[in-house]
Amino acid sequence: MTSSHSLQRAQALSLLLGRYIVGEIAEAQFADVTELLDETDASSEERAAFARFYLDALSADGEVKMPKTEDLGEILNIARA
Repeated sequence: MTSSHSLQRAQALSLLLGRYIVGEIAEAQFADVTELLDETDASSEERAAFARFYLDALSADGEVKMPKTEDLGEILNIARA
């Protein structure tokens, strides 16, 4: 049985990938997201939360400025405390 959190994670990440595939997210933007997540020690829940945040921010103004890897790492450390 799939938990609702697992389903929400899959939906956020699938939606991010889907928007990239249909051209709603530029290749450079998608590369920035995946590189940022790859360079941090983010858990699957944190990755999904960032994907959801990214999609929400993209919908709000069409462009998202990516945090630096060390900045996201600091944010994750604060959130985990």
